[in-house]
Amino acid sequence: MLGMAVVDAPFTVEEASAPDSRQARKRHRARHTKSRHGCFSCKLRRVKCDEARPVCGACASRQEPCSFPDPTVIAHRQTSSSRTPHEGTHTRSGRGLHNSQPFLEPLRIALAPSVGTPQSVNDDLLGMDNLLMIQFFHMYTAQEMSLHPIRSQVWRRVIPNLAGRNCYLMHLLLSLGGIHMITERLRHGPGGESDGLETVDLRVVMEHHQKGLKGFREEVAQISQSNAEAVYAGSLLLVGFIYASFQVPELNPPPIMTADSAFIPGQIPQTSNGPQLGWMRLIRGVSTVVKDQWPVLKCSRLRPMVLHFHGDEYWKDLPFASSMSRLSHCSPRLLVFARGANQAIVDLKAFWAAIRVPSSTEPSFVGSPTSTYSSPTFDGAVDEQSRAMDILEMIYSRIISVLQCSVSQHGFPDDSDIQANFEEAAVLSWSMLIPNDFIGFLETDDQVDLIRGYSLVILAHFYVINTLVDRWFLNGSFKGEIYRIRESVCSLRNEQLDRLMMWPVKVATP
Repeated sequence: MLGMAVVDAPFTVEEASAPDSRQARKRHRARHTKSRHGCFSCKLRRVKCDEARPVCGACASRQEPCSFPDPTVIAHRQTSSSRTPHEGTHTRSGRGLHNSQPFLEPLRIALAPSVGTPQSVNDDLLGMDNLLMIQFFHMYTAQEMSLHPIRSQVWRRVIPNLAGRNCYLMHLLLSLGGIHMITERLRHGPGGESDGLETVDLRVVMEHHQKGLKGFREEVAQISQSNAEAVYAGSLLLVGFIYASFQVPELNPPPIMTADSAFIPGQIPQTSNGPQLGWMRLIRGVSTVVKDQWPVLKCSRLRPMVLHFHGDEYWKDLPFASSMSRLSHCSPRLLVFARGANQAIVDLKAFWAAIRVPSSTEPSFVGSPTSTYSSPTFDGAVDEQSRAMDILEMIYSRIISVLQCSVSQHGFPDDSDIQANFEEAAVLSWSMLIPNDFIGFLETDDQVDLIRGYSLVILAHFYVINTLVDRWFLNGSFKGEIYRIRESVCSLRNEQLDRLMMWPVKVATP
């Protein structure tokens, strides 16, 4: 035991003298002044900063970005450090608990309150409805707006980026995500809430829509090369919202039975609200505001949205005719359309040719005995009806060509193959192609019953096109509108018009 004590003695002396030698070395360090207001790069590298503004010498020599702390934050730190050591002490009674657990303290930021900060920001800083809508847009809505990879990327990246810089676009983006949430909830029925589906109040969605629409109109009034890209993005968001609104009962009420309509077996009673027509005006309006900015848009980030390389010149006059029997893997609706589209066009043309020929049987086509035949009105409708029929035949021919191309490409295509080609063929563009006066004939009530009825039948055949496109904002929207048109046409008591309506109804309900 004693020997061990002798051996350990020298080490004990060294250990005792080691701290003194380290302290001696520290005292001989060269005097220097510390840089307390230096840039972040020098602080990260732990080197002295000369605090030269706007770029310090060290960052200039390294050619690195140089940024300094906010002077207000520095002043706040100096004020905090000048407090007495007794401030913030803790007692056993529990006072000052937040200082004993610094991870529970909020960050101290020296920000003066903004003069223009709205009161609502202070009341509800998170805005859960807004967060839910923008989350749903990024996770689902933007992903399902297009089947084309590049156009899908525009919805996922470009449009949200533009919305972050334009307040009215953000309102429109939130409203589109919100109405998508509502349609998904309606599609799943009452059990949607139990399945964990989130939803938002329709009033919140409509408030965003109205604010976005107001800002959109203000931008359209001063459209130029500088805001053409944002305005066109707004038009895309508005079109999606307009289509989706057909699925919401509060925005598109179901047909209401009139009190004086008696039930007659085999006959559909009249309703007080007919088909909606205002949506076509809206879509045509928002889509034509950028007509003069076409050169700008072709060079913008929205270029994929305005250029469809498979236009009408690609889909017409195809040198082959594939067998439609290979569409067995497609939906029943597509099969019904493929088998009856050509005959539907033939029947519409035959009916129009018959009523254009003056004859003694002319009154038999009039819906009611009290209807009058207005020759000037009829003559004015001839050109518009004929032009509308030409456009309908063109779009139907394009759809048939899409089906033929899909068969040639895939042998036995399914719906996903055909839907991608529908997007390339831009089959939904018919609403921008039909004559403006044709819509006017649909909106006025002082037309001859026969002319108005025939115009509604043509419109129902156009609506068939929208039922073929499988997108969330179109699912079921125009099926109900075709039913509304059928009810309006049935009220005219015209057998020829009733027969013409049978095929659109058959496609809508395969």
